[in-house]
Amino acid sequence: MKLTITDAALAQLKKVFPANSKLLLSFDDGVGPFSKVGVCSLDTSYDVIAVDKDAKVPDYDTKLSANSGDWYFKGYSKIYLDEDMKLDYKNNQVVLSGESGIMDSNIELKDLTKQSVE
Repeated sequence: MKLTITDAALAQLKKVFPANSKLLLSFDDGVGPFSKVGVCSLDTSYDVIAVDKDAKVPDYDTKLSANSGDWYFKGYSKIYLDEDMKLDYKNNQVVLSGESGIMDSNIELKDLTKQSVE
């Protein structure tokens, strides 16, 4: 499983996230400390979350190979991801797509590097 980050998306990530952050591709399913609790929707939603490089994130137990380094995701959410995905920045929005098409056309970028995760 791999994630290709376009130059446009990488530039946007660098604007929002501190260098040396641990990056998470988060399937927002209400599980874990970063999910929107109480949201009920039929939409599939993802977030890109930056945490401190030493933060313990046990829910994000699986590595995802990206052209900018390793990212992490919830292993059980693999069924909602494609083997070959792309993160792009178009029309002021971060877009995740894969072999199945557009997976999320408006990914939220969350900088949680200054917050306690535990």
